[in-house]
Amino acid sequence: MAPKKRARRRKKRGLWSKKSDYSCLDGSVVSMDSTWEVACANRLDELGIRWIRNPGLKLKYITRGRRARNYIPDFYLPDYDIYIEVKGYWTEAARHKMKSVQEKNPVRIIILESLEEIAGFTMDKKSCKGVLPVI
Repeated sequence: MAPKKRARRRKKRGLWSKKSDYSCLDGSVVSMDSTWEVACANRLDELGIRWIRNPGLKLKYITRGRRARNYIPDFYLPDYDIYIEVKGYWTEAARHKMKSVQEKNPVRIIILESLEEIAGFTMDKKSCKGVLPVI
């Protein structure tokens, strides 16, 4: 039964995202899950904001079906201690996940929901401008 779930996830993922590589300012290449994440990485680099994309960084949450899972943030901004989630399409499950992540972990998450929000994104270290509530 597990292989069917994996196959279904791969098919679902293909509908909403396009894997892309991003060339960082230091010359390293980072794999991104979508072109919107590439746009966000580019914007953060334009602003001179240091970011980390680490698949090993996991935050616990509980699914609507009461199963424990791990959320891997799109970006972590270590100088601000803030996570960024690039989210173009919301489902009820995604809303529940983000709410559960914040309930289970002492973290702040900025959610960017459009290319326009990514392009207009700024960060002010004193006020942490850009921190949005989870919907």
